[in-house]
Amino acid sequence: MMKNIYVLTVFLLFLTGILSGVKAQYCISGCNSNAFVYSTDPNTLEYDNMISVFHSSMAKEKDGTFKIWGQGAGSDGVKAIYTPTVIAPNASVTTVNYNYTGSPLRVAAASVEASSQQFAILTTDGLYVWGTVNTLISNSITNNATFNKITVNGKSDGLPPGVNPTDVKMMFGAPLTLAIVTCTGEAWILSGIGSKNGDGTVDNTANSIVWHRVKTADAGNPNLANVVAMRGSQYAMFALTSTGKLYTWGTNTYINNAAAAANRTYATEVIAPAGAVPKMIGMTQYKSTQAAIPAHSYYLLATDGKLYGMGNNTNKQLGDGTTTERTGWVQPQKVTNQNGQGTGVLENIAYISPNEHSTYSNTAAINVLTTNFKQWAWGNNSGNMLGGASSGTNYDPIFMPGQSTSANGLSVTDEVVAIETGGHTTVNVKKCSQYFGYVGHKTNGSMGDGSELGGNPNTYSYSTAILVVCGADAGPRIQNLNICQGTTANLNNAVQEANPSEVEWHATNDVNSPVITNVTSVGPGTYYGFFTVASGKCRIVGSVITVAYYDAAGAYANNCTCTKDGSTTTGGAPTKFGITTLNKLSRWPEGVPNGFIALESKDKGFVITRVANSGVITEPKKGMLIYDIADQCVKLYNGSFWRCLKKSCNDY
Repeated sequence: MMKNIYVLTVFLLFLTGILSGVKAQYCISGCNSNAFVYSTDPNTLEYDNMISVFHSSMAKEKDGTFKIWGQGAGSDGVKAIYTPTVIAPNASVTTVNYNYTGSPLRVAAASVEASSQQFAILTTDGLYVWGTVNTLISNSITNNATFNKITVNGKSDGLPPGVNPTDVKMMFGAPLTLAIVTCTGEAWILSGIGSKNGDGTVDNTANSIVWHRVKTADAGNPNLANVVAMRGSQYAMFALTSTGKLYTWGTNTYINNAAAAANRTYATEVIAPAGAVPKMIGMTQYKSTQAAIPAHSYYLLATDGKLYGMGNNTNKQLGDGTTTERTGWVQPQKVTNQNGQGTGVLENIAYISPNEHSTYSNTAAINVLTTNFKQWAWGNNSGNMLGGASSGTNYDPIFMPGQSTSANGLSVTDEVVAIETGGHTTVNVKKCSQYFGYVGHKTNGSMGDGSELGGNPNTYSYSTAILVVCGADAGPRIQNLNICQGTTANLNNAVQEANPSEVEWHATNDVNSPVITNVTSVGPGTYYGFFTVASGKCRIVGSVITVAYYDAAGAYANNCTCTKDGSTTTGGAPTKFGITTLNKLSRWPEGVPNGFIALESKDKGFVITRVANSGVITEPKKGMLIYDIADQCVKLYNGSFWRCLKKSCNDY
């Protein structure tokens, strides 16, 4: 019996070792598929797999490459790019030679006026910028429109003190604003406008060229900690923490206290709606003229699918059927019955995309996606950017905006999986189309269709270009897999659809190619998933994944190595807690050394949750244990992946 107790003690120590090897942080490397309509976990949710500013867009593809197109997107900061182009060194074409070193990690962008865009890309070697100077960052840092690496306050990688490129979880851009959230929850601002440094300092040239660590308005002004998301606008910022708290700072800010907008130089807590658990945050801004100081609108999406808005409402951007300023949270309304959707509060929202990177006047607007893959939009339809019938009109929520009867357009029955709202444009991705959708002002390559022709289409067109956006599977929803050296992968573990058997696998991106028969044991490579004929679902477009060996030292160590054997010495610390089916008189479980919990029985087993496969768990939590029936093993979720608990190091 004592031997059995020791086995369990060793197992618990083994488990503790695995958990202790996972850092308390929320960074995800590679393609983060916790995005768009599929997003679930607020702590790792990806906001920036697509970014649109005024007439320009950027996107992260599933293979980790970044593409750019539109006005001023060329590496000279001037040339228009007419089709999505990889942001990469290319010496043979001067105007698309983004001559960086290192591996790309994140991108950001901002626009001020119709012809002013500035872009940034962070690589493992540092921060590079290009475009119209004094748009995203101060021209005192760089006055060079051509693609170039920047140094900030003497730091050659351009990042805040103590922050390395791989420490960056989120990089957000707005006019004269670059914001960074680190993997460990730090919030940093590089800003030259709006009094939004977040540390009480004023706007001046000296403060616009150094990073500022955001602090709170609490006594002593401690650093704002545990941040997982930071969004904003030209004059104000909004942050979400891993504890579900909300903070804002800057000019004309609201905190849901029934008071008018106020200026706040430190991060001040925003009161969340009663019962709301924050999932996602966002902002947009209203300006009557380009020179005006903006008024702000806040958005809070809760985990239950309810969306709340607060602040300025001049462009109907809060969606409540009015243009009334709101100093407390309100919910968007289905003002009229559209396509049988009924009226009343608009709920079941999965993802939001407000116009947040651009400051052009009268462009306060937002697109959202619901859990049943439908798109809604409201606010100002400047340049037909929402797909409304009339340009420049303020709209209440529109169901599936930009519809058309065109075979290459958007129909009411389509399923939209990704959305991004720009300054004069909207980009979306729908199921069964390899090509992204575009509506709004078409100029200088903004549509990405390879054409220089202009216009203001108010219906979506998918005559654009192939774009495999990370987190926006147009076929089955699947995810990349990593494996340890000497092992194989089970492609069923890549399937995030409810029923993995509805997906068939191919070695080429051709639904008519041979089907892979042994999907439970494949090596490294690229694989393509299509819905089966029997599923009755779209088979026009497949989804691509890669199976690769862990190559990063930290990832390999966390997932592919064994922990130190548990101690079984007789003189160890006593176990304090135990469960037994036997009659015990004394010294139990204290008589069992080195344990955390002792379990004891002569004829009873220890049973944990049994599930068909790990993919059925939609919101796994770090440290969760299950028994995976398909893989026939006990699995642990380490914060990023499900991993079988192996019997020994020889199994790796």
